[in-house]
Amino acid sequence: MPISVNNLFFSYGDRVRQIAQVKSQQIPVEKIRGDEHSLLPPEDACSIRGIDLDFNEGCFYSILGPNGCGKTTFIDLLIGHLRPASGNVFLQGKDIASLSRLDIAKQVALVAQNDTVNFPFTVQEVVMMGRHPYIKRFSMPSSKDVALVKDVMERTGVDRFASRKITELSGGERQRALFARALCQDTPFLFLDEAFSNMDIHHTIRLLDIVREDVLEKGRGVISVFHDINLAAIWSDILVFMKQGEIVSCGKTKDIMDEQLIEDVFHVKPKVEYNSYARSKQASFRSEITTMGKSCNE
Repeated sequence: MPISVNNLFFSYGDRVRQIAQVKSQQIPVEKIRGDEHSLLPPEDACSIRGIDLDFNEGCFYSILGPNGCGKTTFIDLLIGHLRPASGNVFLQGKDIASLSRLDIAKQVALVAQNDTVNFPFTVQEVVMMGRHPYIKRFSMPSSKDVALVKDVMERTGVDRFASRKITELSGGERQRALFARALCQDTPFLFLDEAFSNMDIHHTIRLLDIVREDVLEKGRGVISVFHDINLAAIWSDILVFMKQGEIVSCGKTKDIMDEQLIEDVFHVKPKVEYNSYARSKQASFRSEITTMGKSCNE
């Protein structure tokens, strides 16, 4: 069943109230996103305005838009980290507001851009945390849990540093470990919020291929926030363009990669052409400086 969004509105003025609600439920704020201050938006941050959309399993969606347009806020609403001012998010046919954190964790997994693990767990221990929603209190991981963790670690390449402390890793290595943790949740939906920002291009491609395989073979639904339009165009089935808290266009990648749309959303002039090597439409950009001056190569 899809994740359905019906007439979703969100007011940033409600965020302080939501912090109080979170604390009253005795849920650590850092479990929601960062620390308490990270929940407070800049004064000019936009709201989410009247979004209606379905996200289906077995499909790769990429959300694109300029900084501050509401992409991360939209993700937080979709996975229940924030509550809308009005409208509803339905997860597997149920209003997400009625579901427990444990129920949600069995349906959606998140790899965030700035997610951190502050304690010196080993990489293997961190990846095993992805199985937490399925392990009963005071119980040990099952043989199925152990086998899944081993498989995911090998697929993502983090098995090479499984015994190292996650606090000792580089930013890219740590992000790969957190990516593996999310895959181990084995959820119908995977959310990626600028999840590749700390990775080199080799590991970015490798993990995107893994995600794409899961879409095709396991029917997993993937919703990813990208800043790189061209990477999104290669791996995505559907592109969702946002601007000022609204969805301005949504459609199949091959149909929606349009020069005028990109210019309207990002205020840059692209040239969009089909790239046979990338097997997708790609956008090219150039400097607005017409006279670059003498080059160091001249």
